[in-house]
Amino acid sequence: MSRCKRCGIHILDDTLLCPLCRTVLTEEGQEEKAGEQNYPNVKKKTRKYQKTGRILLFLSLAQEAILILVNYLTFSSVPRYWSVITGGVTAYLILTLWNLLGHRQGHIRQIYTQIFVVMGLLVLIDASLGWRGWSLEFGLPCIIYGLTAAIVICMCVNSSAWQNYVLMQLAAVFLSAIDLLLHLTGFLHHTVLAWIALALSLLLWSGTMIIGDRKAKNELKRKFHI
Repeated sequence: MSRCKRCGIHILDDTLLCPLCRTVLTEEGQEEKAGEQNYPNVKKKTRKYQKTGRILLFLSLAQEAILILVNYLTFSSVPRYWSVITGGVTAYLILTLWNLLGHRQGHIRQIYTQIFVVMGLLVLIDASLGWRGWSLEFGLPCIIYGLTAAIVICMCVNSSAWQNYVLMQLAAVFLSAIDLLLHLTGFLHHTVLAWIALALSLLLWSGTMIIGDRKAKNELKRKFHI
């Protein structure tokens, strides 16, 4: 057990610096006493989670290796590349758990991560099934709808800092513009879904800018360093 001379607390794990003030710790051989200020052994719990994560990762890789072998032995069946789909789903689940448990990322960054990972997973599944284009035709608009709904929910829950989601609204507008461009160029065909996505994202952004007024504009200036 170590002790920080500046903070006057005892640290129960084997770290070398105080987690509060970053002062070099001094070793002490005394036992933990009741009523003393002790910093918990956070590394013990972290190591436990890391070990569990490594075990799950190994089991997932072993499972996918078996599925690839089965896919190879039954390659004549349809779909032929179904092991790619299972691998993509497994990778998505691992990445999601890693972001939720392994990293202390903010919810905004986690939402961005989920958007691109889900979009990549849909494209991977679509390509594995022979590429019919449904991942972009229907998947991309649905992701934009989900992003818009997530922004509204976050703004309602975190109403005191609603301006933090202005940049996410611009991201939704940007994705909607890309979706509409793919339809207008003839690459995709269900234009109604793209127009609805663009209308919803623009409505949310314009409403925030009009109602939020100076606070919303200052947030944009801060984000873009204007």
